[in-house]
Amino acid sequence: MSDTRHSKLITLEVARFIASFCVVIEHLGGVGMSIGLGPRLVSGPAPAAVMFFFALSGFVIYNAHWQDAGKTHRLPRYIWRRFWRIYPIYWLSLLPILPLLWAGMTAHYSARVFSLLPFTPIDFPEIDPPAWTLRYEMAFYIMFGLSLLPYLRRVVLPLWFVLLAWNWFGGALKAGPLRAWLNTDGLPAHLFGLFNFMFFAGVAAAFLFVRVPPPARWRWPFLGVSVVFMGVMLWLSHGGMRYPIVPLMPVTAASYAAVIFALAALEQGGQLRLSPRWAILGAMSYPLYLLHAALLLRIDVYFSRVPGSIRHFTTLSLFLAELALALFCAWLTVVLFDRPLQRLTRRVM
Repeated sequence: MSDTRHSKLITLEVARFIASFCVVIEHLGGVGMSIGLGPRLVSGPAPAAVMFFFALSGFVIYNAHWQDAGKTHRLPRYIWRRFWRIYPIYWLSLLPILPLLWAGMTAHYSARVFSLLPFTPIDFPEIDPPAWTLRYEMAFYIMFGLSLLPYLRRVVLPLWFVLLAWNWFGGALKAGPLRAWLNTDGLPAHLFGLFNFMFFAGVAAAFLFVRVPPPARWRWPFLGVSVVFMGVMLWLSHGGMRYPIVPLMPVTAASYAAVIFALAALEQGGQLRLSPRWAILGAMSYPLYLLHAALLLRIDVYFSRVPGSIRHFTTLSLFLAELALALFCAWLTVVLFDRPLQRLTRRVM
């Protein structure tokens, strides 16, 4: 198997953008409600999109770093790149909001906001609402980083998965101090929450992708079956508008991972080709995911301070204007901020 760590899978980049777009549609679809223009215009399957993000994150991280396992000298590189991938755009997304809240922020609250560490409670009031998902990401990054260390690489992830499964499906086993700790708010909640089944499904898909890809003739049929499988899981969770019930979460995670695996195998095998130009959509997905909420809040504040300006908009025109603004700001962030920053950081490590 050739080394795929340095090549982007454009199909998955486009899929990442679609998921981000679904979250944006859900949040902007109710823009008229908060300012009295009218009922919700449209809804998007935001829960399904968030779960896809988690599964894709597991796939991408394993695919990018599986060859680093057991090599201590590679760990600083892993930490360096994860830091510069997550924090700069997140901090940038806070800039439109901070002037509204800064006067009332304590040092303790600010430290939790800016650090994104997963030690915070699950119901922590985020400044940028989508940031709650990043705390699960950070918990996953920490555990995956530990799994790269010698002597731990064959222990950390299996033990973590066993404890996760036991926490949710080991009801017949005797409860004790460990079981109580697994359900404690803060870090245990982020490490042993249901969403982590998505990460593990993505990791399992990447493990198969780099070691035992399916024969070429089976890839399209496998994608078709996987899409149907995922469609059934989405149907059972109200079209992706709600998170699955507990027994269905691991199965739903497997369905997402199967689609990701099939798309990656098809593209790597040359059976599914997209122009590299489409990679810009994948680059836009993260800033779009974070920035749209900040822009929405600023616009709401503007209309509350200048109520007469609302009459110039209908619900549809406001929705389209905010969507266009969010897309433009995401593109501008990629071109002027993220891409130059990533090129610079990769020269360092």
